[in-house]
Amino acid sequence: MHGPEIKSLKFFEPILSSILQRLVKHTRFRSQPGLAEILESHPRLVVVFNHSSPLSWLPAIALLTAHACAKGGGARRPTGVMDRFFFAVPGLRVLAHQLTQSDHPLGFHELIAKFKTSVGTDIIIFPEGSNCFFGHPDKVQPFRSPRFVELAIRSETPILLCAHRGSESWAKVVNVDPSWITKIDLLPKAVAHFLTDRIRETGLFAIPMWPKTLDHFEMMCEVYHPALSLKDLSDDPAVADEQIRAEAELVHAKFESMLKEIDQGLLAAEMGSSVPNS
Repeated sequence: MHGPEIKSLKFFEPILSSILQRLVKHTRFRSQPGLAEILESHPRLVVVFNHSSPLSWLPAIALLTAHACAKGGGARRPTGVMDRFFFAVPGLRVLAHQLTQSDHPLGFHELIAKFKTSVGTDIIIFPEGSNCFFGHPDKVQPFRSPRFVELAIRSETPILLCAHRGSESWAKVVNVDPSWITKIDLLPKAVAHFLTDRIRETGLFAIPMWPKTLDHFEMMCEVYHPALSLKDLSDDPAVADEQIRAEAELVHAKFESMLKEIDQGLLAAEMGSSVPNS
């Protein structure tokens, strides 16, 4: 398959680190096990982030890139996965090409075939996808699709879970008046389809705000090995789909647990700093 040359992390790191310095005053990064060990042990990873606000992907990717390069992973080649919607909209197409390093949206089987034969290539996924527009940024929204889990299982690749906190203020959540929902159908078809179902379900819309400088941005990473193995994956598509959805629910719960741990640490630090010196 021909396409654009896939650039390495070290190509992106200078600009991403520059952006991160402008967006965040203080960062904290942790991983289990250590990131150098993770990168050395796994020649490819399915790297999965929680989404938070619609623009939170930027500091999340920038922080992980900076630490990966510092720990010897600069030669690794990231490949993102984005909804076909972004490739279909002229104003977003260039962004989609840059983030996915692909000139077209990859089909699932094409993605697996490409990934299984790669070394030093990581698939970058935000599985909540556009659902981040329809809920509170401090919550993990439902995954648009559980197929990132299937990708990991079929390629026998571990998942690197990357949970982050700090950029939730980059979205303002508003309640959508039910009377406005019917007016969505007046918008262009692609936009209306994007908005209607989830707004009807949640009644919320997260409006992206101008990304003001954050005081603190924190990330916790952990290697996750799916309990479901390739040999245990059913040949019956319907059964396999249920197995994969069940595994994805475990990933969702793990993300919530990691964010809770970050929140507890932030609360403890805040309480500690508020105690006056004796």
